[in-house]
Amino acid sequence: MSMRRAAAASSSTSSTRLNMVLTTPESIIEQISTQKLLDDLIDESVRTNARKPIMMQFDPSSGWIWRRWKGTVFCETWTSCVRNILYATVIAIFYKARPSFWESLTGFNILWGQLLSITTFTLTFFVNQSYALWRKCYELSRTLQGRLNDLGMAMAAYAERSEPEDPNEPSTYTSGSRQVLELTGRYIRVFNILTYASFTSSHRPILTPRGMRRLVDRGLITSKERQILSDAQLPVTQRHNAILLWIMRVFLEGRQAGYIEGGDGFEQQFLEKCHVIRGQYGAIGDELQGRMPLAYAHIVQVLVDVILWMYPFMAFSTGMSPLMGVLGTGLLTMFYQGLFDLAKQFLDPYDNESYGQGEDPLCVDTLVAETNSGSVRFMNSFEFQPFSSQQLKEGELDKESLLPLRGYSLEDLENMQDDIAELETELA
Repeated sequence: MSMRRAAAASSSTSSTRLNMVLTTPESIIEQISTQKLLDDLIDESVRTNARKPIMMQFDPSSGWIWRRWKGTVFCETWTSCVRNILYATVIAIFYKARPSFWESLTGFNILWGQLLSITTFTLTFFVNQSYALWRKCYELSRTLQGRLNDLGMAMAAYAERSEPEDPNEPSTYTSGSRQVLELTGRYIRVFNILTYASFTSSHRPILTPRGMRRLVDRGLITSKERQILSDAQLPVTQRHNAILLWIMRVFLEGRQAGYIEGGDGFEQQFLEKCHVIRGQYGAIGDELQGRMPLAYAHIVQVLVDVILWMYPFMAFSTGMSPLMGVLGTGLLTMFYQGLFDLAKQFLDPYDNESYGQGEDPLCVDTLVAETNSGSVRFMNSFEFQPFSSQQLKEGELDKESLLPLRGYSLEDLENMQDDIAELETELA
């Protein structure tokens, strides 16, 4: 949170500068990137099991939902409700003190009703558009994760394997192919961390000089790799591009050395996956920078504020009691301001701006941890091959590998047990 407060302070000179698109000066981020902060970020970034789900989960029952506070519109808008209720109370006191004034507002409810219709339509459409951006960023993050997993799965399947002399012994990776898989897995993890650090404020300190040095100290990258990334003619938020090229080159050279099998078609497919990855992480940044025109958000903000400010005047001019007018102001604030606050949170899917409570963004730590797990999942899954490659080539697989379609029935098991018992009796 200290990093976000400093970032907000640094951009206070211009209301159009957005922390979401990382306009915070690097010197500010470097100053607040303490070793403890970096270690906490790295500790979360190297996990292979997520601490919490990608977003807050819920029980669909109405009773459970009504009892929630954290992450709800009630939690986000209660301060606005209190503020507008106090405002309506002041208007109610004025209404009691100057009853003749309200006669001049005859027909004010008609004007308010027309504005309410425009605001309702515009606000609901704005919420839908904001949710579409949130959903798009979620889908891009999941697609990016999936394509990175595809790289690990493809390389594990095509990695060179040893051929044991005993066909009953499972085969495993050769020393060279294992090294290629492990190096690729590490580069996938580093690529993922640097990618999210490039467009999320929560992980931005990792890209600072101090953060990169700490990655070396913690064994995520080598000092040579850090130096190459630092010397590259790239913005700090584009260093993950270099890592993607490293992955592609490891694959190509591993294939040339014979550690990765497969033909030209497999090579083309692997490189196509890399092109998709580049498109996905590029699209995330594009979506965040082009999330919504200022004029659109401005007019919706004005409409919502105006109908809430005008409501007490409309209520008292139509003879509504002061109590109902004040309570009605609170209810309208909760729902209209609540919808607008919800839309603003949808426009900040990774909680870069810390708008409101920020209690239910997409959890970047979860995305990173799941990708870390996927970087070694397929390599570890295929550590041992249960069937014999030699027997498969010769068409002489043993009966233990060729099992019945529906397995053994209970009757088959009893017969097999009887046969075993008879055999043991004969041997005895």
